[in-house]
Amino acid sequence: MQTKKSLDLAALVPDPETGYLIPDYFGTANWAYSPPLRKFVDAMPGLGPSSTNALGQYIPIAAPDTTTYPGSDYYEIAVVEFKEQMHSDLPPTTLRGYVQLSTTAVPGAHIALTHNGVPILKGDGTQAYGVDAPHYMGPAIIATRDVPVRIKFYNLLPTGADGNLFIPVDTTVMGAGMGPQGMDAVPMNYTQNRANIHLHGNNTAWISDGTPHQWITPAGEDTPYPQGVSVVNVPDMENADDPRDGIQTLYYTNAQSARLMFYHDHSYGITRLNVYAGEAAAYLLTDQVEQDLINGTNTTGVNPGLQKILPELGIPLVIQDKTFVDANTILSTDPTWAWGTTPGTPNTGDLWYPHVYSPAQNPWDPSGANPFGRWMYGPWFWPPTTNIQHGPVPNPYYDPVNAPEQPPMMPATPNPSMPGEAFMDTPLVNGTAYPYLEVEPKAYRFRILNAADDRFFNLQMYVADPAGYISPDTGYATEVKMIPASGTPGIPADWPSGVPDPALKGPDWIQIGTESGFLPAPVVIPSQPITWNLNATNFNFGNVDQHSLLLGTAERADVIVDFSQYAGKTLILYNDAPAAFPASDPRYDYYTGNPDQTAEGGAPSTQPGYGPNIRTIMQIRVAASAPTPAYDITALEAAFSKTDTKRGVFESTQDPIIIPQAAYNSAYNVNNLPANASSAYVQLFEFSKTFSPIDASGVLQPPVTLQIEPKALQDEMGEVYDMGYGRMSGMLGLEFPVTSSNFSQFVVYGYASPPVEIIKGTANLNATPIGSLDDGTQIWKITHNGVDTHTIHTHLFSAQLINRVAWDGAMLPPDPNELGWKETFRVNPLEHTIIALRPSIPSPAQVPFEVPNSVRLIDPTMPEGAVLTPPPPVGWFDPLGNPINQITNHYVNFGWEYVYHCHILAHEEMDMMHAVAFAVPPKAPSSLAANLTGSFFNKRVVLTWTDNSSNETGFTVQRAASSSGPWTTVATLPADSTSYTDPIGITINTYYYRVFASNTVGDTATPGFPVVTVDSDFSNVVKVDPNQVQPPAAPTNLTARRLTGPRVRLTWRDNSSNETGFVIERSNNGGAFFPVGLRFSGNVSFTDRTVMRGNRYTYRVAAVNEAGLSAYSNTVTVNL
Repeated sequence: MQTKKSLDLAALVPDPETGYLIPDYFGTANWAYSPPLRKFVDAMPGLGPSSTNALGQYIPIAAPDTTTYPGSDYYEIAVVEFKEQMHSDLPPTTLRGYVQLSTTAVPGAHIALTHNGVPILKGDGTQAYGVDAPHYMGPAIIATRDVPVRIKFYNLLPTGADGNLFIPVDTTVMGAGMGPQGMDAVPMNYTQNRANIHLHGNNTAWISDGTPHQWITPAGEDTPYPQGVSVVNVPDMENADDPRDGIQTLYYTNAQSARLMFYHDHSYGITRLNVYAGEAAAYLLTDQVEQDLINGTNTTGVNPGLQKILPELGIPLVIQDKTFVDANTILSTDPTWAWGTTPGTPNTGDLWYPHVYSPAQNPWDPSGANPFGRWMYGPWFWPPTTNIQHGPVPNPYYDPVNAPEQPPMMPATPNPSMPGEAFMDTPLVNGTAYPYLEVEPKAYRFRILNAADDRFFNLQMYVADPAGYISPDTGYATEVKMIPASGTPGIPADWPSGVPDPALKGPDWIQIGTESGFLPAPVVIPSQPITWNLNATNFNFGNVDQHSLLLGTAERADVIVDFSQYAGKTLILYNDAPAAFPASDPRYDYYTGNPDQTAEGGAPSTQPGYGPNIRTIMQIRVAASAPTPAYDITALEAAFSKTDTKRGVFESTQDPIIIPQAAYNSAYNVNNLPANASSAYVQLFEFSKTFSPIDASGVLQPPVTLQIEPKALQDEMGEVYDMGYGRMSGMLGLEFPVTSSNFSQFVVYGYASPPVEIIKGTANLNATPIGSLDDGTQIWKITHNGVDTHTIHTHLFSAQLINRVAWDGAMLPPDPNELGWKETFRVNPLEHTIIALRPSIPSPAQVPFEVPNSVRLIDPTMPEGAVLTPPPPVGWFDPLGNPINQITNHYVNFGWEYVYHCHILAHEEMDMMHAVAFAVPPKAPSSLAANLTGSFFNKRVVLTWTDNSSNETGFTVQRAASSSGPWTTVATLPADSTSYTDPIGITINTYYYRVFASNTVGDTATPGFPVVTVDSDFSNVVKVDPNQVQPPAAPTNLTARRLTGPRVRLTWRDNSSNETGFVIERSNNGGAFFPVGLRFSGNVSFTDRTVMRGNRYTYRVAAVNEAGLSAYSNTVTVNL
């Protein structure tokens, strides 16, 4: 596929700094294509060994240890490097993924783990054994609501040079290059074998969230950076606090409804690469409501008819896209490829990943365009990015005579360079390329996850074209019959692929849940090709408007498919989502008969029955057996609905929604939830929202008003970009609070910025009214000024998608299958996306240990005091739009730290991510006690208390003249304080005291950025009466001297003015203390004449008066 313009491989010039070849940006595709794999020759692997395909693939199910931590399911899980064959036409592919380790409690198959034939050793030098062999997408964890899961996570990846990834790592990406020691570090960069676990969809304490700064390296790795700065292990689990032990402990509450989650890597700077390499697996959470619907029971009251509504827990369909190296073609289309399992020599079957940032522009070409370009380049875009560190450089391939297509200048972007996106050419389901699935003619439940790095999927089913290509290997049809698109609204009439023949539509999707659990009601979704808003008078022209089961990256769908009407038929799971979304680049749309695009750096035409083909994902073969009766969707709808005599599925499993809408009427058995736009949705012009929330039963409550939090998203070149090289970027930010035609701006912030998303936690959702003082509910309006649809994912919490509204005011209610709760949202260009969120604070029963705050440098990759890189295009502004000259790197309290980000992983790591600071009140101090000391002008109240929290930033001491107040603050004290002395002087007043702890979250050092303070409950109240006799002050400086006889002489200092005497106590040979003498006030010595040789005596002294004993003095010991 070499073009006539491309340079010969031998003519490429090496980069003197890196040794890698400098790409030919203007005459070569700099892209790769998988070998032409036969479609649908390998079965889809399923859960457990019984679902193994002929390649040996299956998804292991993790086996819980229920004894080590009673009340919890415990697993030991490691990340390892291994090989697995993913298609019959490919050799085994090198991958990285998770494996459950064998323990005494759960030995499993006790398989000795190896890497390239060498034993894999744990940090203590012992052989690592697996419960099962490593398998792609495993091990799947099946958990139960409110039963915590605990994990001991091992990083068992290779170390040293063997630990480097086998796909290209761009060290100019945030978190992938140098650390705070800069060039003085040895080795200089963060290692490429960093790993962690993020449970996507969890609601646990931040220390187990798996944020970008919570990675670990293998034990024994030679690095100055053995773990991320935010690693905090679970306090009540095995000690794993040695930063070089390659171990981390994790805790998940599972305090949420049934849903499909997944766990994957989230390491700073290499998330997209680690996930692409295989570090992802399923996590299925079930609850009693789901079990009632599966088993035909009625424990929860949702299924009084005792019908078996749901077909089991379901079959996982984890869909991804990958490109495999084809050694026969890659050096023609991607001549600078130098990675893989045999670096420098291409190896068929290795994973391929883009590494050349090909500019879309060529200012020296008459068209202004580079035919091989893929992404905008800032210096050649309007307005040009003139403030970057590395602008265009001379092109070493410039030769106006022999290579007139080569311009004199080229980008200075590095090789490898991260791509704008990585849209691959081969679909995988559960780790198999183009699999087939055999089913009976009955209803099945599928749990679908889009686990691709960057690609969206619009899933449909069609009967395979019986008159089309029939595979000679299997005898089954492999293609979808296409007809011209002319006449299909929303699709250009000359659409080259045409559209699937609607006469061959397959079964509908019956969606019952999303990534956050069950929907308010089932939704029937027919097969429907993607269409676009082609009304040129609409401001959001070009956005997708119609689709079938559309899943952006990380979105999930819980669906039922009824095959009872398709006995003996062959179906194709079909996708036509554009890439990028919604503005398609035809070079990423691989389908049967696609035009040859090699002249533009694309692939040749795909042949029937073969890949690359991103549209025909898998084949479903329905057995030609007697079908079951059609699935009873009426019974399903009835089971979901709440009535006067039964509970509803949504109402009994999910938190109450925040802003009521008529679409939720059946979920709560009401008919009065608002349907009008002004009540149910957020309008374009609103900066606050007044609405009537509901209680847990769906009853409307008095209206409340909440301010709308103005968020922003920007991905337009020239507005946001890579400050180093001028590459495309995407960033999150804030819209200024009141935007109008006179003041229409927003400000963007990178991940290494002071936090601007600070959320106050709500301790008890049902008992705390929305809008009350202790409530943390927020409404976000995310304004998107750009070109791509982004899947925005929130860690910790799910949110209610209220509506979208285009910039011209067109109201866009949520799709029916977007109702309820979601933690991954599609945010479309030139629209506002409005979500409402109400994160809850776990109860002590759910998190049975104290959790500290996350206090770290804003940018952990830079030293303290360094000047932070400002965001483009013109630097720092505070959230109100006031310019800030510079911000230096300093420590900030992020509270319970999470993130929200674009889950198009290439976008996440081009800086479309923010820290989310969750403000959790400290536990209240207790055991407050007061001691009155001194006299006259020196009279003082000494307060002491017990500090019960690990996340307070300070304490406040308050005093009042009455136990009911009013209270006056007399002191604010730093964290960890446990005492305070109040100098009350000469007074006859009675005082009452109380203490509370506070947690101040946010950047207190940078003016203009938000800060939130949350307080604990109050301590107990203590009363101090200055006229009341107080216990005396404790004596000090107790000393002992042996005398002849034997005798022991004791002396001490009297610190009290109100004692009536002293009590002298003794312990014999470590036994209990008992009184041996009394002295009257003023006496500060005592001689013990009752001692005997050969014994050890310990003494202490206390002052006494009518109020009781003082505290004891120090102790002294005498050996006779």
